[in-house]
Amino acid sequence: MRVFIAVDLEGVCGVVHEWETDPAARGYGRARAAMQADLLAAVDGCRAAGVVEIVVCDAHNDGGNLDPAAMPEGVRLAAGSPTPDSMMQGIGPGFDAALFVGYHARAGTPGSVLEHTWTYKVFGVSVGGVELGEFGLGAMLAGHFGVRAVYVSGDDKMAAEARALVPGITATVVKRGIMRTSAVLVPPDEARARIRADVETALKGSTVATPLEWSGDPLVLTFTRVPFCDAASAYPGARRFDGRTLEIGGADFAEIYRGFLACLDLAALAE
Repeated sequence: MRVFIAVDLEGVCGVVHEWETDPAARGYGRARAAMQADLLAAVDGCRAAGVVEIVVCDAHNDGGNLDPAAMPEGVRLAAGSPTPDSMMQGIGPGFDAALFVGYHARAGTPGSVLEHTWTYKVFGVSVGGVELGEFGLGAMLAGHFGVRAVYVSGDDKMAAEARALVPGITATVVKRGIMRTSAVLVPPDEARARIRADVETALKGSTVATPLEWSGDPLVLTFTRVPFCDAASAYPGARRFDGRTLEIGGADFAEIYRGFLACLDLAALAE
């Protein structure tokens, strides 16, 4: 069995503050260690389920958070930035499942720890009227390759979002959000024991999740401010609706996903 794991930081055990996610700020070292520990718990669950090959994507910030020296034997790490597929670098045909560790809810979700979608320039993303965050976009890209999103860990709002998009997915709740930078935390040892057990359950097929399929509709991207949309509208595949909103079309979701990333890169020029 081959498994792909995308690992973010905002949804890992114990993280609630913005400054914990910034490599230049205090608290980052502790958050980075928590990210590594949550991942290793997921890897243990994979091994218990008989997985022989694991590809991990360091999906936070510049992809330099996980320690390559701490990767167990047989685990391949996609690290660094930029990469063509960003938070999903390494996904492709031939994987049996995709796992999402340390994920957070989409931008605008009330009571969710550190909610956002890729950058704070993004107000919302949808495809065919279905709102998507980082998990949904990643799961849909995995679905493009016929890969099932079978597992996610994060706060309770992330779990609810994932279950609505992918019925049958297994979710581990490591904290319950109060407001954007506050939560009730599950003790780390308990949370990681749950991660390990839930990953094993998800991969052994006790629950059934099917690939998240693209509806065929364009991706609709709404920015928080007009200048960001001004810059992103230079992307050749974009069609602008209004001051802050454009849509991105393509022959398949992989093309649309990369178009979305290109629009974000263009918007970053409007700092």
